Amino acid sequence: MQDGQTEPRRWRWVGSRDAVQAALAAELGGPPIPFSDGADPNDADVDLVIVDALAGPPATASLPGGHVFAGVRALKRTPGLRVFVVVDDEDELGPQLARFCLADGVLRFFPDTGTLDLAELDGTDRAAQTKRPSVDALLGRIERDFAASSQESTVARLLRFESENRVLQSLQDPETGLFDGPYATWKLDEEWKRARRFHQPLSLVLLDLGEGLDALASADRAAVLVDAASVFLNECRDIDVLARFSPTTFLFLLPGTGTDGAEILAQRMLQDLEARLPANAGLELAAGVATAPSSHIPDRKAFLLVAEACLRRAREVARNSPGASRVATTWQ
Repeated sequence: MQDGQTEPRRWRWVGSRDAVQAALAAELGGPPIPFSDGADPNDADVDLVIVDALAGPPATASLPGGHVFAGVRALKRTPGLRVFVVVDDEDELGPQLARFCLADGVLRFFPDTGTLDLAELDGTDRAAQTKRPSVDALLGRIERDFAASSQESTVARLLRFESENRVLQSLQDPETGLFDGPYATWKLDEEWKRARRFHQPLSLVLLDLGEGLDALASADRAAVLVDAASVFLNECRDIDVLARFSPTTFLFLLPGTGTDGAEILAQRMLQDLEARLPANAGLELAAGVATAPSSHIPDRKAFLLVAEACLRRAREVARNSPGASRVATTWQ
């Protein structure tokens, strides 16, 4: 390799557009590493996977779940693996979905010129190359400093507070481990103010398991609630707020998420619940989605009322039109 040249990146590609792959290969210094039969896209021989937002079968067969954005979300569970999504320059929805699924960034492709904007990829590389001490090294140094003194370190204090989490337990729903209604009400006010202050979208999802939940035997009811909570925790991000808002209804606050992303999440949770919960449980699953900012939502109380109205409409559609979507949103 000649002096001044950068080492080619070791990367994998999920897509079928030759023009995009050629542009990536030119920018990244070489072709992608192909998938071998049965290979996992997050193998140790690469730390970068680039996915085309327009990819479909058979290209997506190498992704977990076989779908672009579900695959991105699954790949991001692998520590150290960076995942980027290629979107066309005029695609407004693709970047939002990519960020909702926790992609590291978006690479814009310009079909007219066959070029790519790799600003976000280069920015991530620069951040990764910055020489900073690891978190473990920093914590170890802090602990050694405090061990030499008589003071209690902040880490030790945090662990002590965590073991004495009576306040946290008082905010939790005992049957699911999720937060309860009063806490959700407080977080709704907080997230509403934050979204307005920073001019960011905020979505509110109300998901109802149906009145059949109360008719179940105690053990069956407890099992349904635990399974439902597991689905919610698996599908939602760390920044999302999950709470049991009423005996059968769960509330989700999704910061930075528009209507499309919230509807996709609601549909996915309903599908997962349907697959996981007993078919004979007699549940009637439905969800309502409200998104701010909106001219129909002047304050946080109206925000909740609109979500409840959407939930009622979803219930009615589900009962009167079997097979129809069980998610209703404010724009419908």
